[in-house]
Order: sequence, then structure tokens, then C-alpha cells
Amino acid sequence: MSQDLLDIEDIVRKWALDFPLDKAQKKDADDIHSSDINWQNVRITHGKTDYFDEIHATKPKSHILFSAYFTNDTDQSQVYSLRTERRTQSTCSLSLEKGYTYGCSVDIKLTPPNPVIEANAGFHGELSLTKASEETFEEELTWSIDNQISVPPKFKTKAELVIKEDDYTSHFKTESQFRGKVHVTLRNKKDNSPITTITGDVKQIFTKDKGFRVDKTGIYYVTEGRCKCRFGIEQHVCLKQEKLVSAEATED
Repeated sequence: MSQDLLDIEDIVRKWALDFPLDKAQKKDADDIHSSDINWQNVRITHGKTDYFDEIHATKPKSHILFSAYFTNDTDQSQVYSLRTERRTQSTCSLSLEKGYTYGCSVDIKLTPPNPVIEANAGFHGELSLTKASEETFEEELTWSIDNQISVPPKFKTKAELVIKEDDYTSHFKTESQFRGKVHVTLRNKKDNSPITTITGDVKQIFTKDKGFRVDKTGIYYVTEGRCKCRFGIEQHVCLKQEKLVSAEATED
């Protein structure tokens, strides 16, 4: 999958190199490293995450988490207690198709898809995307049962805890707003000592020709990607009864 990633560190570097300095400062200045760029006064606000081209599995997949057998070899019905707890993982994988980075780093916050939230799949807060490659988030779900199982005389009952899982895929899009000022420290190439610090407003640095949306309200950049989730949606207990072989032989 091809990616369209915009390195905003690189944009700041190019802006700093074009900054009007005297010839001596430019001559002595070393290459600008990530540690020389100060983002502390830049505020990035991530908007609502929109999910589209949504696809659900045509039929949820069933999985048996637990099985138990109850054998009643007596002449009276028996009641057994079935208590158990099992855990599964809900997963949500996100991958960028278009976005911005700080060098090799990513810091984008997304809200989970509505079907995942509505299913109580464990994802309640924001998903913080920190990698340009695919990133998978996991949450643990607990499934529990506390039932009474009645078994007729001379019968065996099999009880299974079964869950159904849904597969969900979609594309996502979110828009981030940039506000504030970037500070860049230029250092001497001989001894790494600071020469000067230059400051620029993001309005002057992140411009339309760089791929940003610019209007009266601010500077914006759109991030797009793909989402793939798997999560449990329901549980049930399946009971199967069969007559004991010894009981069938006695009747014959």
C-alpha cells in the first residue's frame, strides 16, 4: 500500500534554511536536527474521526471458549452449577494512507468506530496512532457465566460457552488544526554551541502549497487511512444432551 506522508519537520527545516540571517550565521550553522526544533508552543487539535466505506462480516464467526460435561448416572434428575470466566482480545488495526509525521514519528488521535463502541468491545477512549506503519490496539474482554444445569437421569449433558465475533473494515478520515509558533535553534557546526533561535508562526510555515488547508479559522491537514477490527458481540451457552450408553444397553 502506497503512503502519502508529509514530514512537517522537513518543512520547518526548509523554512529555517530560508530564514533571513546574516552571512556569517548561515556559514557557521550546522544541519538542523530533530532536537533543535521546539514544538512546545504548537497546539494540534484533532477533529472528529469519520469512518466510511464500512464493511461488516456477512455472518459473525462463532468460537467455543469453554466446554464442560455433566454426567448423571443416577435414577433422579441432578442440578449442577456451571461457573466460569474466560477472556478474549478485541483488536483494532489502523494504517495510514495519507498523513503527517515528525520525522519518523506520528502522533494522531482517533476515536474508535461506532460499531466497536456500541458493542462494548473494550475501546472507550481515543486511539493514539504513533507509527506510520500499521498499528494494532488490543483490549481484553471478559466473558462469564453462572448457570444451573439440570441433567435428567441416565443422561450426559455437554455445555459450551460460545461467543460470536464481528469483523469490521473501513476507511477513516480526520482533520487536525495547527496553531502556535515553532522555535528552531541553529547551532555552530564546530562546537555545537547555539548561534541563535528563530521563531515562526505555523500560519507562515504550513501553507497551501505544502498541502495544508488554510482559511480564516486556521491551518488544517487531513489524515486518511484504513481500519480493521475484530471484536466479540455476544455470548450464549449451548447445551447438548445424550443418553448414557449403559442406560441404552439396560433398556435393550
